[in-house]
Amino acid sequence: MPVFALGGIGAPALQSLATRQVAEDRQGQFQGVLASSVSLASVLCPLLFSSIYFGVRAYWPGAVWLSVIVVYVALVPLVLGLPLASTTPASSRG
Repeated sequence: MPVFALGGIGAPALQSLATRQVAEDRQGQFQGVLASSVSLASVLCPLLFSSIYFGVRAYWPGAVWLSVIVVYVALVPLVLGLPLASTTPASSRG
């Protein structure tokens, strides 16, 4: 559980790093896509994981936690593989 709680701490930092990868004239579009994807995940993920729990609770109540771990492990290479450009803010670049 404590590992999953760290997602709330890391998300703003990752968002800050991601915004540095987007041109200034695309920031609004990027923030809109990011907010939309977070909202969509906030609706769909509880439905998905509660369905998993409902389907397997009689046989294996911990399966929903295993499925969350699988999702996290699957996304780690994606996050670590993201190319990071210079972390200098666009406004201070010459």
